[in-house]
Amino acid sequence: MFYLPDRDEMQEIDRRTIKERGIPGILLMERAAISILEEINARKDTVLPARVKCLIVVEGGNNGGDGLALARLLAQQGDQVEVCYISGLSKVSDSFAYQLDIVRNLGIQVTDEISQKEYDIIVDGIFGVGLKRDVAGIWKNVIEQMNNMPGYKIAVDLPSGVDATTGQVLGTSFRADLTVTFGLNKRGLVLHPGCDMAGQVVVRDIGFSDREVQDIAPEAYGYDLSDLARLPKRSDNSNKGTYGRAAVIAGSADMSGAAVFAAEAAYRTGTGLVKVYTHSLNRTVIGNRIPEAVLMTYSDEAEALKCAEDAVSWADVILVGPGLGRSGEAEELLRYVICEAEQPLVLDADALNIISQDLELLKKHRGEVTVTPHLGEMSRLTDIAIPDIKKNILRVCKDFAMEYNVIDVLKDSRTCVSRGGDIYINTSGNNGMSTAGAGDVLAGVITGLIATGSSPYEAAKLGVYIHGLAGDLAAERMGKNGMIARDIVESIPMVIKGVENEKL
Repeated sequence: MFYLPDRDEMQEIDRRTIKERGIPGILLMERAAISILEEINARKDTVLPARVKCLIVVEGGNNGGDGLALARLLAQQGDQVEVCYISGLSKVSDSFAYQLDIVRNLGIQVTDEISQKEYDIIVDGIFGVGLKRDVAGIWKNVIEQMNNMPGYKIAVDLPSGVDATTGQVLGTSFRADLTVTFGLNKRGLVLHPGCDMAGQVVVRDIGFSDREVQDIAPEAYGYDLSDLARLPKRSDNSNKGTYGRAAVIAGSADMSGAAVFAAEAAYRTGTGLVKVYTHSLNRTVIGNRIPEAVLMTYSDEAEALKCAEDAVSWADVILVGPGLGRSGEAEELLRYVICEAEQPLVLDADALNIISQDLELLKKHRGEVTVTPHLGEMSRLTDIAIPDIKKNILRVCKDFAMEYNVIDVLKDSRTCVSRGGDIYINTSGNNGMSTAGAGDVLAGVITGLIATGSSPYEAAKLGVYIHGLAGDLAAERMGKNGMIARDIVESIPMVIKGVENEKL
């Protein structure tokens, strides 16, 4: 697990490290500059020449101080360096003033405007994580000029103009090839569009106190490969019942594929037994595609009710919604399950579309409920426009979870998961997963993890992460343009097998 602090959390970690641990800010600045220098040197003779011509653009805060310290280090190792100091702020930090005196004493050229020369590297040291207002005036002009220049572009800690908390662009933003960020990654560097502006992000340790990080415990976090150790363990002394019974209520008269993807994903995640409840017209398709699954079908509302009753009495976890449609049978199934089931529920796709017409229904649940809306479904559930959801995706996710006492898996290019407190931000996956059926696969993975023993909240977070890793493997095999949902399903066992081989 890795933390993803917002603006205030990161500034508090920095403050406590300096004030309470006694680590001088100037020392942190020096280590920041050394870390950028090392990243530059590691790229020489590949993307950069052995001797570089570098332009470092700074403003009068500590971010600019990092840039000035870097200028000194580059000059001392024989690289050509120029500094452009915008000087648009009425007050500068003490550390910046200290570094500026050193740079001038060393004879490094400092100007107040960008020359028309060509540079191998352009470094952005203008604004850092503290930026809250839109970039305008001289700063906007300079950043746009930097973006239009040829050369390899590096951002110090965060591209100037990116909101460290939301990832939104504040007016305009520096567009980096590489961002060297310090201590911890930042929310704004993983959320869109901030991550697009950041390019490759490298996190470097510069000496922030681990104790302060743990004490503050930022609200948002992500998973890495070590978190696959959270997968439920299997036992030699077991049978299919040991790994749970998952009910998948999915598919409709004109849609069978969603049920297939969800059920197979649950099996591929490790579920012992999956039972599919679907329209009778899907019997042949599902029987052929997933012969391992048990089937129960319906053709009218009375039979649909019997299916719902059977699922509630039989299953350890129930998934409702993929390809279900909005028929009378679908509504009968959903209402019964929500009102009567005490086991965990996963509500996806058409289940959410039905609920959007009667949100009070969602408040009637008796067991733990996980909802998995994409942006369109979330918009229907909240009456918030999609662009506004994207700008505040973490807040929308958290607020909905809190209001309805559910686990909210809000799907986007950076899917987030919350139950109203902390919030998980997913960083696995790729744009090849923007394909029909991928959401059905995710619902099946989450359901499968609950069946095999994960708590619903852990299953939601780990399920999103595994789903993304499976998508990454599928992209490696098939390419992002050509991959389909079936490729993601087939890649799930490879992700889990990798865990088994590493014995995490």
